[in-house]
Amino acid sequence: MKQRLFAVLACAAMALVPALPAAASTIDLSADGAWHNFYFDEAVGSGFLDDFAFNDPQALSFNLSLSAPAWLRVADIGLAGDRFSLFANGASLGSTSVPTGSDADFTLDFEQATGSELWSHGSWLLAAGDYTITGSVLAAPFGPGSGGLSVSAVPEPGSAALLLVGCGLLAAIRRRRS
Repeated sequence: MKQRLFAVLACAAMALVPALPAAASTIDLSADGAWHNFYFDEAVGSGFLDDFAFNDPQALSFNLSLSAPAWLRVADIGLAGDRFSLFANGASLGSTSVPTGSDADFTLDFEQATGSELWSHGSWLLAAGDYTITGSVLAAPFGPGSGGLSVSAVPEPGSAALLLVGCGLLAAIRRRRS
């Protein structure tokens, strides 16, 4: 009898405890320029997901530790028309561009998407430090989709100066030969 009473009380207590939030998924990034996919559903304000909406996905964030400044790039792929808000450590970085494409425009190439006004994209310069990057949907007119995020190191000033000196020497040699 005591065991049955204990089981009933335990079940009642569990029913009163609020459900734990869904687990989150995290991807650790490095400033290597590689693209990392994220997914989203069509609900405005919803966050990035680690899988397609119909696969029971988890919320997705990206962790990043920078020892030098780097560029954060975000692009919509698939059907044009989607837009995102980006956040670093909970603070707004801003929103991706307003795309000019329609449901007839489709790409799975991140470089094509960042180089075209048909797809929404954005770039932000991050200072050295530790970041947790998250995002939310501003617009998804054609339903769930995917996008990508990339972090690229900023070239060192010495490397840029060396490149300029080299270009100057080549120009001087060309002039001298003319």
